[in-house]
Amino acid sequence: MFLRLFYYLIAAPLLLLLRIFFWPFKMLFRILRWIFRKTGEYRRFRKADFDRMDGWEFEEYVAELLARNGFVHVEVTRGSGDQGVDILAQRDGVSYAVQCKHYTSKISNKAVQEAYAGAEFYGCEVPVVLTNSYFFPSALELGDEIGVELWDRDELKRLVRAAGKKKR
Repeated sequence: MFLRLFYYLIAAPLLLLLRIFFWPFKMLFRILRWIFRKTGEYRRFRKADFDRMDGWEFEEYVAELLARNGFVHVEVTRGSGDQGVDILAQRDGVSYAVQCKHYTSKISNKAVQEAYAGAEFYGCEVPVVLTNSYFFPSALELGDEIGVELWDRDELKRLVRAAGKKKR
């Protein structure tokens, strides 16, 4: 009897008051935890070391990068028989065929030719070769001549910076 009386008269009201008092702090900590998780995700994305990735990881990373930069319907094509295109994407109603080249050396004409042929195969309007490296002058010349966009390491870093600023 005494315990029941103590619970209803003292403990329960006290616990209710404590719960009411600490509820705003609980919500504040939940909000802060959510914010830190979100910013941490973007920070990890920006700091990803694309030079240490293998080819498949690089393609997946670039697909996510394009999605964070406003491209829609981003799709990584199958590994073999992809006709020289690794990623299909759209932006502002324009379709892109992206050939990813994860190399330590400069990119030659062959990649530009593959991207052009792959874009024709998939019916895309803009062929792109994206690399973590740079292009030979002959590849730059060919890309200009046949209309293939060449995104080198500097453009890749710009995309990473822009993706880190955008919320998804």
